[in-house]
Amino acid sequence: KISAFSIGFTEPSFDESKNAIEVATHFGVRHHLSILTEQKLLDTCPEILSQLSEPLADPSIVPTKHLAAFAREKVTVTLSGDGGDELFAGYDPFVALRPANLYRHTIPSFLHKLIRSAISYLPCSDRNMSLDFKLKRTLRGLSYSKKIQLPVWMGPLEPNELHLFFDHPISSEEIYEDALILRENHKNTDELSQALYFFTRFYLTDDILTKVDRASMMVSLESRAVFLDNDIVEFCQRLPNKFKYKNGIRKYLLKKTLNGWAPKHILNLPKKGFGIPLNLWLRALPRPKAICGIRSSTVDKYIQKHKSRRDDCRLFLWALHTLNFLYK
Repeated sequence: KISAFSIGFTEPSFDESKNAIEVATHFGVRHHLSILTEQKLLDTCPEILSQLSEPLADPSIVPTKHLAAFAREKVTVTLSGDGGDELFAGYDPFVALRPANLYRHTIPSFLHKLIRSAISYLPCSDRNMSLDFKLKRTLRGLSYSKKIQLPVWMGPLEPNELHLFFDHPISSEEIYEDALILRENHKNTDELSQALYFFTRFYLTDDILTKVDRASMMVSLESRAVFLDNDIVEFCQRLPNKFKYKNGIRKYLLKKTLNGWAPKHILNLPKKGFGIPLNLWLRALPRPKAICGIRSSTVDKYIQKHKSRRDDCRLFLWALHTLNFLYK
């Protein structure tokens, strides 16, 4: 029998173990589940992050390493679904593109500022992909030009915050240079195609695949991404976008293919990602040490904003912790 491995969490909004068990049972797969507690994840952070050869500020490296170690107890080679979201438009920003354009054309700048200010007062939730997180992230990206909208949505800091942290000025053109070049090279394509290129070139290559490679190699496990088979990638590149995102349905062709074969309600579940209760963790972790070139006073302000739930600073604070653990 085929074996499948998954990680569960004690925090309900991050836990997908029940769905994993249902799918495994449906297909007759031998399922293996490991539940990770918050304390276990916290205890292993220093060890995992210190083994990275370069900074990687994706917090899901921690559960990914645990998943790799768990699978390595039974097998030496695993298959993953990495690449499916990038090839078939599975992420939330793909859904946000059209509403974002409508918003830009109908909401004047002064009103946008008022809306963003009002939304900033929403309490910060610790739940996975909470409504306040999505709204604040979306409005943040809409505060800048379309050329850098995607990297601003994904990044730990927005351009207007950079000058608060560094002694020397840093231009947004310098920070987002690679993304700007990519957009310019594909300026004659539609917006969804540009977004697919962005996520494939940067997020998949420099984050997802790097993360899985580092995590699996820590435990001597081989991981192979089946969606990144050359023939599948070439097919997807020729595939019209209406088969990737259609009428609000992401991964349209994949879901149509699996319709009637996989449980329907599983296919209709919202996108979650391999999230972890990072907001909770960061309130438990000690203050990151001072790093040369980054103003400690500003870091302290962001720590206080996060601890008091006045703002969600998880990505920035995690990036600092990553640097601390790697260069301690």
